[in-house]
Amino acid sequence: MNIRKLNRLDTLIEKQRESGRLQGAAILVEHKGKRVYENHYEPDREDSIYKIFSMTKPVTAVAAMMLYERGELDLMSKVSDYLPGFEKCKVVSSEGIRPATTPILVKDLLNMTSGIVYAGELFGEAERLMSKVWKEARTQRESGILKNNVDVCNKLAEAGIAFEPGEAFRYGQSADIMGGVIEVISGMKYSEFLKKEIFTPLNMEDTDFKIGEGKEFRQAVLYRRDKSGRAVRAEDDVRRRLQMENPSREPWFEQGGSGLYSTANDYAHFAQMLLNRGSYHGKELIGKKTMEFMVTPQLTDLQRQTLDFESCKGYNYGNYFRVLTDPAAGCSNGSVGEYGWEGKAGSYFFVDPTEELIFIYMQQIEGGYDHSFLRGLKQIVYGAI
Repeated sequence: MNIRKLNRLDTLIEKQRESGRLQGAAILVEHKGKRVYENHYEPDREDSIYKIFSMTKPVTAVAAMMLYERGELDLMSKVSDYLPGFEKCKVVSSEGIRPATTPILVKDLLNMTSGIVYAGELFGEAERLMSKVWKEARTQRESGILKNNVDVCNKLAEAGIAFEPGEAFRYGQSADIMGGVIEVISGMKYSEFLKKEIFTPLNMEDTDFKIGEGKEFRQAVLYRRDKSGRAVRAEDDVRRRLQMENPSREPWFEQGGSGLYSTANDYAHFAQMLLNRGSYHGKELIGKKTMEFMVTPQLTDLQRQTLDFESCKGYNYGNYFRVLTDPAAGCSNGSVGEYGWEGKAGSYFFVDPTEELIFIYMQQIEGGYDHSFLRGLKQIVYGAI
C-alpha cells in the first residue's frame, strides 16, 4: 500500500467535517494482515462504541453457517419447522390478504427473498401491517406476555409477507427471524450463542446487544441531519426512533438484523476472520468451503431487479452480504468478489479477498452516510494499492 496516498482519507474526511456534514467518525484499513491506516475523529475515540445496525446481519450469517456446516440447519427446510407461527403465512398487498402458496425456506431468510418486510408506511399494506404487529409485539414482550425472542418471532409472523417467497428481493426483518431459528436449534438465547461461538473466540469484548456496565461513557455521540444536511446532536425522539433510548439495558428483542453495538477494533477482528476464510488466530469458526458458499452471490436475475440500493450498484447479494460482480456498473476500482455490508447510521465495511484488504468505517448519524463521500473513501483505498 502507498501510505502517502492513504493520507488522502484524512483530507476527504476533514472536508466533510468542515462542511458540517460529519462530526465524529472512525476508519480502519488493513492490508495483508497489517493495519496500514487508522484514525478517529473527535469527539469519537479509539474505543468508541457504535450501534452498528445492519452490520449485525453478517454476524448472524456466520452464526447460521456454523449450524449449517454442523448439519443442524438445512437451508432448504421450512422456517415453520422451527417457528410454527410461519406455518400458514398470508400474502398482504393492496389487492387484499390471501394465503401464501409457497412456504418460506431458511434460504429465503438468508437472501432476503422471504417477503418479510420492515415496519413502515411508504411501500404498501405489508409494511403497515408489520408496523401494527411490531408495536403489539413490543408491548406484549415488555409486559411479559411474550417470554423470549422466539415468541417475538412467532408473533411477527402475524404481519404476513409482501409476496410469495422467492419471487423477489425485499429488505426486511428476515435476519431477525433467522436469529429466532438459531435460538430454537441451539437451545440458547441468541446473545449467549453469539458470545460463546463468535465474540469470545474473536476477542470481541465490546460487542453485544447492549453496552456493558461501566462502558456507557464510551458510547459514540449520536447525530441527526438538519434541513441543510449538517450533522447536529440528536434529541431523545431520534434515540427512540433508533431504539437507542436505553443502550445499557437488555433489549426487548435481540434483533439478528440490526441490534448489535460494537467498536471498529472488534469488528476488525470479525473481518479478519472472514478474510482468513473462517479462522482467526488459529481458531476456526467455519470451514473455508462454508465461507466460500456464504459470500457467493445468491440472487437470480429476477430477484436482483429489486436490489435497488445505491450502495449495491454492481453487486449481487446473498447470506446478508453484498458481493461485487460488476465493478463497471458500480463505477468501482475494487475487485470482483469484494463483499460486506453497512448500517443505517452510517457504518460500513468490506473485505476484498483478492487484495487481502479490510476496510471499516464507523459513524453515528441518523440517515446514514453520504454515498458520494463513501465512494470517495473506497476509491482512495483502492487507489493506494
